Amino acid sequence: MAITRRDFFNTALLGSGLSLLKMPAPLAADPGFDGPGGIGDYAMANGNTWEVLEAAHRIRDGEYRAPDLDVRETGEHFSLAVIGGGMSGLGAALHFLDSSGPDRTCLVLDNHPIFGGVSKRNEVLVDGIRLVGPQGANEFDIPIDPAGDDYEVFERLKIPRKFEYAPWPKDLRRLEFDRTNYGFQYWLQAPSFGHLVDGRWVRDFWKQHASEAMRRWIDTRKRYYEGEDWPQWLDSMTYRDYVEKVMGIPREATSYIDPVLAAAMGLGSDALSAYAAYQVAMPGFRAWSGWGDFPVEFDEAPDHTWHMFPGGNTGLARYLVKALIPEAIRGGHGLGEVINARVRFGVLDREGNRVRIRLGATVVRVRQEDEGVTVIYERGGRLFRLRAAAAVMAGGAHVAGYIVEDLPADKREALKMFLHSPMLVANVAVRHWRFLYDRGISSARWFEGFGFATNVRRPMLLPGYRPPLHPDAPTVLTFYVPFYYPGVPAQEQGQRGRMELLSTSYAEYEEKIRDQMRRLFGSEAVQAIAGIILNRWGHAFVNPTPGFYFGRDGRPSPRDVMRRPVERIAFAHSELNGHQFWLGAIREGRRAARELAPYYGRD
Repeated sequence: MAITRRDFFNTALLGSGLSLLKMPAPLAADPGFDGPGGIGDYAMANGNTWEVLEAAHRIRDGEYRAPDLDVRETGEHFSLAVIGGGMSGLGAALHFLDSSGPDRTCLVLDNHPIFGGVSKRNEVLVDGIRLVGPQGANEFDIPIDPAGDDYEVFERLKIPRKFEYAPWPKDLRRLEFDRTNYGFQYWLQAPSFGHLVDGRWVRDFWKQHASEAMRRWIDTRKRYYEGEDWPQWLDSMTYRDYVEKVMGIPREATSYIDPVLAAAMGLGSDALSAYAAYQVAMPGFRAWSGWGDFPVEFDEAPDHTWHMFPGGNTGLARYLVKALIPEAIRGGHGLGEVINARVRFGVLDREGNRVRIRLGATVVRVRQEDEGVTVIYERGGRLFRLRAAAAVMAGGAHVAGYIVEDLPADKREALKMFLHSPMLVANVAVRHWRFLYDRGISSARWFEGFGFATNVRRPMLLPGYRPPLHPDAPTVLTFYVPFYYPGVPAQEQGQRGRMELLSTSYAEYEEKIRDQMRRLFGSEAVQAIAGIILNRWGHAFVNPTPGFYFGRDGRPSPRDVMRRPVERIAFAHSELNGHQFWLGAIREGRRAARELAPYYGRD
């Protein structure tokens, strides 16, 4: 059950960082745009920072298209260049490492200060307790089918399959806790998952408050189409049309699920393909899904599902890097070492590594030549050129049209169907969360104001990281804030969201968060705030509108077009899956690297 990219995103941007192309720049180079970044290795990489945006806007504005650029030759030649150091790019590098000879070399170029794309984390210190929250992607399931490729990935990366979570004190009233930021939003039912309805907190919403129509929407097993081409049928309509016109469910259902869907795929039911909603286990698809019953009682959720490393899928990214360059993260492959140990940045791009990772390197031009590929990147205000036998574009579909020279017409047309919307992820550190406990809830969903949900997660425990689970102890509340505007054309929704994301200062967002917490929980909650970190992702999600998966009007789907390599250049954007999640991103990276093996594998 791979419900997320949720993994949100898993990888929405995947290291490209060029997330705000096609949008005006922020009003000024305001040092308050980024806000604080916390502590540790990720302190300078909270989302798309101002520095990352400046580089993106220079590409958008055509500053690197001139033929007389002052470019320094590095003299380097790699077997494979990978553009983007998120899950897709790291997956491509892993396939290269496992499938090529010992004399072959790979370079991963990433424009952020640290690898991982949206699989990064924020670290804070509150009253002497170190806490970690996700910048974006989180949630994974433990693979149980030895024949599955996720099982193979866990084996290859040496990820454990058993985890310890913080216990709940026996002398306190019983509360149920999600281990991720997602299950409580819809997929899991528990009395402690609260909904704010008509000004009061409702516990056990689905049993105590949901209407008959809402229950029919989530419980139905009816098959509304009998043809074998049901995926294509679902992809021919929006999810709203499927729910309201096909199922006959009133608007209250899609209004409820819109922010949940937008937090998984960027926009709401009015814009996204019904097949996209099927991909992320929205209601109405039990006849086809095979995913079992949703929502499920909290205590009935399978033990192998719904897990989250401290910092979300940062843990998966770090395991990938550990496999690629073992000495890049101190210590062995134990969970505590991989998750907690400091990154040895000087080792990442060390000469002699079969795979090297070059950070702070924004690729601005990629050109295919007779005997290989040339890559121009900016680093430290200077331009450099290197060469490779082949290149994987793993940074994001919105980047390709700007930096890959001489793209064929069919690919340029396909890229027009890759619409994107932004996401803001705010990690709010609080000194206590008694304002939730006193209401008998561990999570909260609301329907007005800033964001739509947050929760106290049951933290995974590991050597060197054992935060307490107690209402009087510090924790991190994560707000996933999507930007969607029902009834507005999908492309316009994305542009409008980016404008809002860019034109709002850190101080303004801080006040929005404080005001919302005051409305939800009172002044006690505001007084408990110890700090706020913002992570802005301008192109967090691809928005798969009807026709994205299987094409329409006789035209092939855009993802099928982009999956075909252009000789020595292959595309591995996580968006090609439609639903962006960590394993899907790795699959795309491995596929792209495999397609290029005839070039980088030659003597």
